[in-house]
Amino acid sequence: MTQRIYIYHFEARDGLSVHVRRMGHDDTTHLIDIFDHMGADSRYNRFHQPTAHLDREFVQREAQHIADLHNAGGLLAFANLPEQKNAPIGGARYVLLGGGRAETAVSIRDDMQRKGIGTHLLQLIAKEAKLAGVTTLIATIQNENRAIWRTLKHLNHPLKRIQDGTISEIEIDLTRYQPLDSKRTQKIEFIGSQPNAI
Repeated sequence: MTQRIYIYHFEARDGLSVHVRRMGHDDTTHLIDIFDHMGADSRYNRFHQPTAHLDREFVQREAQHIADLHNAGGLLAFANLPEQKNAPIGGARYVLLGGGRAETAVSIRDDMQRKGIGTHLLQLIAKEAKLAGVTTLIATIQNENRAIWRTLKHLNHPLKRIQDGTISEIEIDLTRYQPLDSKRTQKIEFIGSQPNAI
């Protein structure tokens, strides 16, 4: 496996030291490791479909597809855990759609959630995408995925949310800076009917 350089570092809320590097085509095993440490709810929120009965060949193909990074960019986060040194704990990527737009997604293994890691990764992938010329990030999110809504409120870019049934489409404007309030959060602009408060 190619040796890659960590380009970002941050501390999680519990003091865990997290190092981040760019994703590469040989990171399939790391992506599968993250997937294996995600429960059914986390997988559903990330992939928008039940994943309990996926065979390993399908998981391998999907991980390889993500790692290939065709018209895309990605980041992987690592940390030293008691049971595994330099363990992959999360990932984020964007896929170019053209016209300055890109689709983004973040995955964090279950035991590493609620530590601010997803927030950091989303901020970093937004930075990477902006450097690549992206002006708008988009994503499809389950309305019941409270964790990602909390994460989005910590971004320094304005967001728009369009609800469609049980999911919402969001747009993150990377061309504008959004100052956060005293709680280090922002309000998300709703387009159309506003769902239940998050």
